[in-house]
Amino acid sequence: MNLKSITKQLVEQIISTQIYHTYLHRSSLPHGVDPFQDIATSLPRYRADIVFDIGANIGQSSKVYLDKFPNSHIYCFEPVSDTFRQLQNNLKDNKQVDCYQLAFGSAKGRGKMVLQGDYSDMFFLLNQSKEPSIDSTVLTESVDVVTLDEFCQTEGIDRVSYLKIDTEGGDLEVLKGAVNMLTEQRIDCLQVEASMNPSNQRHVPLELIKEFLESHKYFLFGIYEQVSEEWLNGKPNLRWANLLFISHHIIQMNKVEVN
Repeated sequence: MNLKSITKQLVEQIISTQIYHTYLHRSSLPHGVDPFQDIATSLPRYRADIVFDIGANIGQSSKVYLDKFPNSHIYCFEPVSDTFRQLQNNLKDNKQVDCYQLAFGSAKGRGKMVLQGDYSDMFFLLNQSKEPSIDSTVLTESVDVVTLDEFCQTEGIDRVSYLKIDTEGGDLEVLKGAVNMLTEQRIDCLQVEASMNPSNQRHVPLELIKEFLESHKYFLFGIYEQVSEEWLNGKPNLRWANLLFISHHIIQMNKVEVN
């Protein structure tokens, strides 16, 4: 071990943090830390043309997509009125972005958003989340619910390059409303939130999402933003994580030939 490696190891021990190198302005983080680096490294033939941000909140993720996928067009979806107005304001005058005040589910209709908690990114659609019955004093808002298949057909969208779903427990219902797109392999990459243990009553269990997507030939690419129980009840086990799946079509397109 050279002096540089020894110094790095000592510093890591002191600050209790692992240090990664950067070469030529490109991070060398290991797989599972930065999804965009992992995509660039492992999927060289992938191009993000159309991005769906379902559960866009006030546009935090969309701003990242605009940076990471500069040639893409972003479709943002946020059903809650006040939050939607903030979303529009934050992304106004950007010709690469379209905003829609819609919720997504397994069937078209009307739904009720539960405006529970202090943060708008924690709101959820009643009867989609695993949450138990809500208190009668909790605020709700009636919203329009559509399916992803229906929206894409109506808008003439043939393929979604990157689908992000953040619906606080409704992710599997959104996927069930995209059966046609999934069956026809017309979604390339998709990101969902999943529960990593049975005590998490908010998110859909990893096992259910994985089983559903694998049945449509979508396979796990990476696990990101792992969040433990510590903030909630002091437990060290994982609570939820963002899962990134890729289609069989994209896997085949980026398959490396072995001689």
